[in-house]
Amino acid sequence: MDYHFTEPYLSKYIKRNTGKTFGELVRDVRLKKACYLLRTTNMRIGDISSHVGYPNLEHFVRVFRKEYNLTPSEYRNAGRE
Repeated sequence: MDYHFTEPYLSKYIKRNTGKTFGELVRDVRLKKACYLLRTTNMRIGDISSHVGYPNLEHFVRVFRKEYNLTPSEYRNAGRE
């Protein structure tokens, strides 16, 4: 089924109903999944980065640090203390 919604309309609809942009929602989902994997697995951080949609590890670390004020390694270690 094709609803013919335009990208600008959908962007405004999402922002109006969630208070966040589509990109912010995607980032939140990715980072929540990364946090879960950091807490519950022994996956390497580079593998987690790729798994959640950040092929560039440095970018993932920057985004993660900006959101949580911790690097992924610090977040993982804090959860184990």
